[in-house]
Amino acid sequence: MARPVQLAPGSLALVLCRLEAQEAAAGAEEPGGRAVFRAFRRANARCFWNSRLARAASRLAFQGWLRRGVLLVHAPPASLQVLRDAWCRRALRPPRGFRIRAVGDVFPVQMNPIAQSQFVPLAEVLCCAVSDMNAAQIVVTQESLLEHLMKHYPGIAIPSQDILYTTLGTLIKERKIYHTGEGYFIVTPQTYFITNTTPQENKRDLSDESHPVPTCVTYLDTESGI
Repeated sequence: MARPVQLAPGSLALVLCRLEAQEAAAGAEEPGGRAVFRAFRRANARCFWNSRLARAASRLAFQGWLRRGVLLVHAPPASLQVLRDAWCRRALRPPRGFRIRAVGDVFPVQMNPIAQSQFVPLAEVLCCAVSDMNAAQIVVTQESLLEHLMKHYPGIAIPSQDILYTTLGTLIKERKIYHTGEGYFIVTPQTYFITNTTPQENKRDLSDESHPVPTCVTYLDTESGI
């Protein structure tokens, strides 16, 4: 079992609120976390009369931004202590347009990693590969698909030609991919299936259920223009 991972260790949280004038001017749109962080670091790095605070502010790193105005910052322990002392002395400057409501230490969040299986479903890999190649406008043939698997999926066993052919056929029957004269494509919500069956074939199909007439399916994709 994988060991727990500590997220956001050694961090401070700054609970901010926007000044009324700034909030009215900007409307309901919330500023980006990195922009707020840069404004906070800039405001304190310009405290030239307090060299310890200015130096500590220059060593800050952006750790995260929570909605409703919580900024998470990270720095070496000594720099974080300077920020704590500045807050206690009411010397910590807020980012422009904000007011600092509270500052406090954040306890590391523990994450228990979920182990992955050694088994990788070939059908899933093929669908992902075909989708990526379609997006890159690469013609998907069985040969180019095998080359793509060898290049981009080094951790899986490359299937034989027979297994690849059988799996692709199964995916076509399940309507997850389709094949045209231009290669293989992923079925999307924009893909239309048109069954070409004449009325005479329908009558023969109904009169002789033991020998059903195969239908012809045409695929039209509005995204790829096929």
